Amino acid sequence: MAFDLAEYHERARRVRAEMQRADLDMLYVTSPPNITYLTGYDSRWYRRSTPTGVAVHAASDRLIFFDDITHRTLVSAHHAQVGEAAFFRRFRDVERDGWIFRNSADDVIDTLREEGWLRGSAGLEHWSTAPGGIPLRYIDERMTAAGARTIDGSWLVDRVRLVKSPAEIARLDNAAFIADAALAAISRDFQPGMSEIEVQGIAHYAMSRLDGEEPAIRTSVISGPNTRVQHPLPTRRKIGKGDLFTVDLCGSFYRYHANIARTFSAGEPDPRWRDLVTRAAVSFDHVVAAVRPGDPMEKAAEVAMQYLDSAGLTRYGWFIGGYDLGIAIPPDWVGHTYLNGRCFERADFAVGTVVNFENVLDVPEGWPGGFGTQNVDTLVMEEGGLRILSRLDRGITIV
Repeated sequence: MAFDLAEYHERARRVRAEMQRADLDMLYVTSPPNITYLTGYDSRWYRRSTPTGVAVHAASDRLIFFDDITHRTLVSAHHAQVGEAAFFRRFRDVERDGWIFRNSADDVIDTLREEGWLRGSAGLEHWSTAPGGIPLRYIDERMTAAGARTIDGSWLVDRVRLVKSPAEIARLDNAAFIADAALAAISRDFQPGMSEIEVQGIAHYAMSRLDGEEPAIRTSVISGPNTRVQHPLPTRRKIGKGDLFTVDLCGSFYRYHANIARTFSAGEPDPRWRDLVTRAAVSFDHVVAAVRPGDPMEKAAEVAMQYLDSAGLTRYGWFIGGYDLGIAIPPDWVGHTYLNGRCFERADFAVGTVVNFENVLDVPEGWPGGFGTQNVDTLVMEEGGLRILSRLDRGITIV
């Protein structure tokens, strides 16, 4: 397992305490990263119709894990901290309208009712990537019909996950080491004429050699004229001499993600690029120096913007900010709190909070080599302040 049993028991205890504060008796957890957080379980496929989940009761030390009966061997062999498992049979009545999700959901509800866990309030994570909205709505209706008072349980486990234990931070340090190794491999092995996809391959091979897993968001490699676009996939474009290219990736270790991005130049860059990246990178130093435990997350973005404004670089800022990081399952590694404080929930920097900080710059008119640069790092809040996990320089790397 990724952690010993005591770590998982403490996580469940913290979730139950949060449930009691929210006046919630039972929570059915379906969000894949939250399932991994509570049990260590991970799968390569979370079906939109299958209500794989973990039931947590505020007054019980037990966790009940639910999955399709076809996954019995996966559950037993996956090194997960699963003490009790209940398996549903979605194929038992295929003539029924909506059988693909109704059969499974009925088994979940019947089991919870028989356990007595649908007396009082019951919560569902409506903000979950799996299952889909229609199965979740059906489960909600069945809970109500069984006598429960239903509550939206979204973000309750995510709120607990915001504060990482020392063991989790050790995993994140390992993930950052893996990400650094991927970018170092690009510096070492890149040759002009390689495609963006080939550069991605260098990074992924380097991460795999260090037991790094597939990241929850696909790696971004953009070069030359493609740098005018944000969040694209690597293409077959050949990177030639004089091209700027950026690589944005996550090292992933036991599903813990450390996000790092850097800018490269195939040959000596236009001096304006070097000057822009060097001056903008100072914003990281200002954030680390200014933000302390207890400060609002918004302060990190505000400090960075103040510096960029004083340096005359505000007009180049495409995105200056970030979000919380930790356990993540495809298709997303982004947490539910952002450094601008205006998304799902806002939060303060507690000791153990882990976020990324992004310094993504656009030059709309373009300079020789491209149209933008990226610097991204992952930061952990410790007793003395923020620590940057990556050990790589934030200037342009010439390859």
